[in-house]
Amino acid sequence: MTSHIAMAEGAPGPTLVLDADRLPGDRDRLSAALGRMRLSLEDAGYGPILKFALVRSSPLPGYDLDYRFVQGLARDPRKFAFDSGCGHSLLAAAATGTAGGPLRVRVLNTGEEAVCERARDGTHTLHLLPGAELPLPRLLPTGRATDALITDEGVLLGSAVRFGNPYLFVDAADLGLHGARALFEAGSAALARLERLRAAARVVLGLPAGSLLPKVAVVSVGRQGRLAARSLTEPGWHPAFALTGLACLAVASAIEGTVPHRLARSAGCGTDSVLVDTPSGTVPVDLETAVAAGGRFRRLRRVGIGGRRVRVLCTDPRLPWRVHATA
Repeated sequence: MTSHIAMAEGAPGPTLVLDADRLPGDRDRLSAALGRMRLSLEDAGYGPILKFALVRSSPLPGYDLDYRFVQGLARDPRKFAFDSGCGHSLLAAAATGTAGGPLRVRVLNTGEEAVCERARDGTHTLHLLPGAELPLPRLLPTGRATDALITDEGVLLGSAVRFGNPYLFVDAADLGLHGARALFEAGSAALARLERLRAAARVVLGLPAGSLLPKVAVVSVGRQGRLAARSLTEPGWHPAFALTGLACLAVASAIEGTVPHRLARSAGCGTDSVLVDTPSGTVPVDLETAVAAGGRFRRLRRVGIGGRRVRVLCTDPRLPWRVHATA
């Protein structure tokens, strides 16, 4: 399998796609190998690379690829996070393999399934599937539509939802950000407050201190029929919006009682698709649900995000292996 560097439209940075079979299995040795690659590529003029996609042919019938995402930490080139997913990096990983038809991918970090397709115009569509149809309330990790988050500023209600990644959604108005313009122009003060809310959410969710999870997004009523949203990434505001975050936001907007559900109803959003205004433009997100016979809740089948372009920046297979990865 050939390694490459690719950049999906809207991503905060490029992804280095690597053959997982050529890498160490345990995290300590893998971190050391990726750290050496990261420094080597930076020295070679490729700039800082914080996203890594580890792929191999899947041994399971019905899947083409097994995919694992690794997030490099901006503050230390030797440190990595292994517990989150990334839709932009998934598209980067699949970019050279979708010409022959849809690729079905097993997402090892988070347990979802994904299907990557490339249209005739060269754009890519990412479909995220839960693996088995799930009642929408099952995607609330605390079992509650909102949770109280306690910080030095007081108590704020947010919604924790897990699909693609665990996300914390908060109402922009609760941060004093009224409307899309105020949200998109918010700076370091709002960012710092969101980090404090993330820390409070970790306590509620039982996650370790210092984790990059849950991901955090701020949501507002946008133009008629739209939400406006902005998310965090490593190490700050996302320049667009994470694809896993868009998928999770669409799911959250369909779960009664959550912050996104309330704002989506106020905005007049549809129930089978959500238009989201982000700092880089408007993104339509398709949501497919079903109600089983005698079922009380809608069940999630699929979330789709299309129209994404991916640029392959380098296909030199020797680049990442200048450092002996398995040492």
